[in-house]
Amino acid sequence: MAAMEIFGWLTFALTFSYIFRKPEGEILTLKTFDPYLPWKSTLLLFLITGIGLFVNGNSETDILFSWGSQRWIFLLYTLAIALTVSPPTTKGYRVFLTFTSIVAVYGVFQSITGIDFLRSGNRAVLPLDLEAKMPLWRTAGLFGHPMQYAYIAGMHVCLPLAVALLTYKRRREFSWIFWGSVVAYALISLSLITTFTRGAWIAMAITHLAVAAIVSPKLAAVLTGAGTAVVAILFSTVEMFRTRVLTLFDTNYHSNSDRLFLWKINWEMFKDHPIFGIGYQENERRAGEYAEVLGNPDAFTGHAHNNYLQMLAGTGITGFLTYMFIISFMIWLTWRLWKALPREYLWARALALACLGAQLHLHIGGFTECNFKTGVTNHNFMVVWALVISMTVLLKLNRTRTFKLGSP
Repeated sequence: MAAMEIFGWLTFALTFSYIFRKPEGEILTLKTFDPYLPWKSTLLLFLITGIGLFVNGNSETDILFSWGSQRWIFLLYTLAIALTVSPPTTKGYRVFLTFTSIVAVYGVFQSITGIDFLRSGNRAVLPLDLEAKMPLWRTAGLFGHPMQYAYIAGMHVCLPLAVALLTYKRRREFSWIFWGSVVAYALISLSLITTFTRGAWIAMAITHLAVAAIVSPKLAAVLTGAGTAVVAILFSTVEMFRTRVLTLFDTNYHSNSDRLFLWKINWEMFKDHPIFGIGYQENERRAGEYAEVLGNPDAFTGHAHNNYLQMLAGTGITGFLTYMFIISFMIWLTWRLWKALPREYLWARALALACLGAQLHLHIGGFTECNFKTGVTNHNFMVVWALVISMTVLLKLNRTRTFKLGSP
């Protein structure tokens, strides 16, 4: 997280310094981004967050911390400009494939051995105290938390999936990019499965099928068959996988019952503070109060484990509707970009399709996990949104050569 903070603020500083020292004749200005950057709605959300904290916070509310957690808004602005000035290339994609594949292999190693070299005592996370003849651990990657890795990897895996799907018919011509993407897709997907994060499993299945169906219904059918076979093998041979699948709809399973009670707590918070919410992130701090009133003082508390209830309880109906507008606008902008890009621009289309998949993965997973507010997940997600905005601007400026849209 510290490295991501450094990256974010350094990007902010370099981007705004570029605005004042940009090359002579450069027509790129802040007004260029105006139709595609949801700056009005994001600033409105920032304002609503502040109002909720000031109006409904109490003496223990850390207003600066909670309000400051919305700084992703400014990261989005600067990343959109930075990626327009320096867009991603296929040379960078080679680095991406190598790095994400290495991390995925390390993640699977964590799951088998329980060893995490980056944490004191080689700590890894067991899958919710499930007993099995062969114990497995939950893949945490570089982040020390399986859910964070599950949603970050879930975004990352959409790029090799999109590239593989779009280059499949020309796989002989683009051999390294196709086979490299296939290998990376398989490794990252396997590491995501070994997080034992059920919400991410569901999000992955729906997202990958949707992305494949957009490219080709036949490829979607092939992916469905392959995925079904993998799930069947894991279900019949890996005891912990089978147990996690069987607990999906078991309301007596403590993970499910904890979530249901947290959702009830956050709904009550919204009913008490319907306009501006109880205060962004205050729902986490004050969940214990509501748990006691609802007759379960020893209940598990924390964030809402749901993006939509998190916004509803924390920022009220005004913040929730603003948030829904922002995410809907970005999905619409991504879809429009995908449809506008010529078919021969394989690299650009792969990026656009991957960005669409990444958004689907995070928003579907957001029904069972509060993954938008988590710092490391949010930083990665802003890259996705910024890339969509930058590609849209570059297409408008007809800078296809700069973006190297012509071929992978």
